[in-house]
Formats: sequence, C-alpha cells, structure tokens
Amino acid sequence: MIARGPTADDAVDAVVLAALDDEMRPLRAMLTDVRPLAGDGAVWRGRWRGRDVALAVTGDGDRNARMGASAALRRVRARAVIAIGAAGALSPELGTGDLLVAHRVMREHGDAWHAPPPWLAGAARLAGARPAALISVPRLAATVADKQRLLALTAGREPGLLAAVDLESAAFAAAAAARGLPWLILRAISDGAAEALPSLLNSCLDDGGAIRRGLLAVRLFRQPSALPQLLMLRQRVRTCAVVLAAAATAAIESTGAR
Repeated sequence: MIARGPTADDAVDAVVLAALDDEMRPLRAMLTDVRPLAGDGAVWRGRWRGRDVALAVTGDGDRNARMGASAALRRVRARAVIAIGAAGALSPELGTGDLLVAHRVMREHGDAWHAPPPWLAGAARLAGARPAALISVPRLAATVADKQRLLALTAGREPGLLAAVDLESAAFAAAAAARGLPWLILRAISDGAAEALPSLLNSCLDDGGAIRRGLLAVRLFRQPSALPQLLMLRQRVRTCAVVLAAAATAAIESTGAR
C-alpha cells in the first residue's frame, strides 16, 4: 500500500519521536484530542495548550529509528522535531532520572550533529535539564568497560559536556536535518555509568539493533536470574518517560515551536 502524503490537516507545530511506546505513553496521556492520523496507525496527533503535536513511536535500534522517523516526517508537515527517550550514563556524575538536553549528537563511528542554537536557548530554561553529548551505538553499552571507552571517545570529541549513550539519537537527528527541520533531543538516564546491563540483551539484538522480544523471552526462561534487573530497568524507563513528558511539553512552549 502506498502511504498517503501530508495534507494541510497533517501540519503540526512539532512531531515527537520515541523508540519505545513506554517512552511515549505519559506524553500521549498529557495531550488532548489524541487520535491516529487518517490512514496511518503509526502516527498520532493531539494538542497541547493550543499547539498541534504529532507522536510517532519508531521502534528501537538505529534501523527502526531511521526508517520510522523518516516515515513520520514524510507523513506530517512539522515545524520542528523533538525526540525523547532513556539513555545510559557515561559520565559518573549522572544519576538515574537525570534529564539531558543534547547539544551534540554523534555516532560511535562517523557523523555528528550540533543542535540548533535557538532551540538550545529555550531548552536551557527547562527545569533540571543538563547539557550533554549523546553518542549512538549499534549495540547496547552493556558493561562498565564499554561505558568507560565511550566516555573517553565522547570526551575527546566534545570536551566539557556530560555524556550519555543510546541507540537512536543519531538516527533522529539525521532524519530531522535531512528535512532541514530544527530539532531537540531530550534523554533521561535509566542506568548509571558504573552499572552493567544484563549480558543477554545484546545477544537478542537483530541486525538493526532492535531487541527481539521473543528471543529474549526464551533466553530469560533459561536465565531467570536476569529477570529482576530487566524489570527494574523497565520501571526506570517508565519513570524516565514521566520526566521526559514534562520536559517535552515545556519544550514545545519554550522553544517557540509554533
């Protein structure tokens, strides 16, 4: 089926991207008049204090984020892009739940993007937000050694900024930049720099960096000791999502997305 292109009714002040539904759910609950776009169940729209907002959950991993973000930006005519999600701390001074505003986004190997200055000026007024460099990697930074290596890499490219790691921020920044749209990426910390993630997570990734949930369930059956930490991480992601929802709505107002 050929996707329908944007119409005048599909114009929005901002499109908000997230990799996971858990990361988007609190924001969706804050909007009014929330409904899927006609003919497209992947993109929803709603309103926040007089502004029109589109929401798109892309799926996790670089490939899903890249394809999902590009599809959403083809589907709606947005004035700006906001991306939200959880991230792992690289800087030891970051704690779980801390809110970050990306000043620079980079891939582990390759491109980098600087956030548009006017958006950063508005984001500086977000309560508790801290400027950061985000590095996107193809696989989870699951060990403390992984995080220390990425911290050194990030600090070498962007000294003086706090650092965090995720899978999708580079894909979101690239999709917005490809369309000439201003963007803002907000992340909240789900795991600390000195905290390792369950090793079975990386063994369940597909080629695009997404977790194969069915395979994870099978491996959890064989390794049930990992379940408590995974449940704790999921709860932290949900807590981060509440922080991010408040920040995203404030950003829509303070950055002049209208």
